[in-house]
Amino acid sequence: MIIINKKFTPNAFAKYVQNLPWRFYHRKIDKLVFHHTSSPVEIWAGSASMLHYWNLYRSRGWKVGPHIFIAPDGIWLFTDMRKQGKHAGPEGNKGSIGIEVVGNYTKEPPTDPKLCRTIALVAHVLLKKFNLNNQSIRTHIQYDPNSFCSKAMDGAWLRKKLDDWYHNEGTLTPSEEQHT
Repeated sequence: MIIINKKFTPNAFAKYVQNLPWRFYHRKIDKLVFHHTSSPVEIWAGSASMLHYWNLYRSRGWKVGPHIFIAPDGIWLFTDMRKQGKHAGPEGNKGSIGIEVVGNYTKEPPTDPKLCRTIALVAHVLLKKFNLNNQSIRTHIQYDPNSFCSKAMDGAWLRKKLDDWYHNEGTLTPSEEQHT
């Protein structure tokens, strides 16, 4: 399994996605599938955590995993977005970008304002790149009702965060951008 294991600030991520070559031979994207890691956000350790997930997925026999991890320290790339990932079963994997939000949100969705705005930025950037609308936002539980991914961080919640972000002119504060 090859992983990218590269961290971006939100603005650098937006630039990366905007400039990511996407040709006719790459796969067609028709949805974004959000998940949460179910691990407490306090144990996130950047690159070491990415290697943990690499080992976890490899131990399951996976050759790829989700594409993106949204973490307290930035936006991490895991699987190349031009390749089909593995994160939400055959139906959820096909034509999707898999996005893991670091933290355990089984009962309540994220409340940290910076994290919520970063989630919205990632959604916005990817929706724009692939010419999708807000209805293209999905969650893991839509493909696997038995998933540990929660109903708390559902599509309606995600679309609300995206709408909030648009109403705030689609930005992070300078200190938020600097500290990721």
